[in-house]
Amino acid sequence: MFGGGDFALWIEPEHYKALGACLAAARRQAKLTQVELAESLGRTQTFVSEIERGERRVDVLELLVIAGALGTHPHELFAEIARSVRWPRARISRR
Repeated sequence: MFGGGDFALWIEPEHYKALGACLAAARRQAKLTQVELAESLGRTQTFVSEIERGERRVDVLELLVIAGALGTHPHELFAEIARSVRWPRARISRR
């Protein structure tokens, strides 16, 4: 899939913080509190808070569920995250 070699891609802590900030902005735009979003996700307010502060990783499937709970289209949410995060050029190391 990747030319047969291993690759390494490092996600920096500030990327998670930028993602969290985008999710917090989307939550506020949806006029939801952290508690309300957490309840719709079946999670705790702490779970939402940790994501918004960049302290918890979110996988792509969780992001789809969160987008649905926010009433936003996943494409819009992904686009905002992509605009907000300063992505370095991927460093690929083949072994």
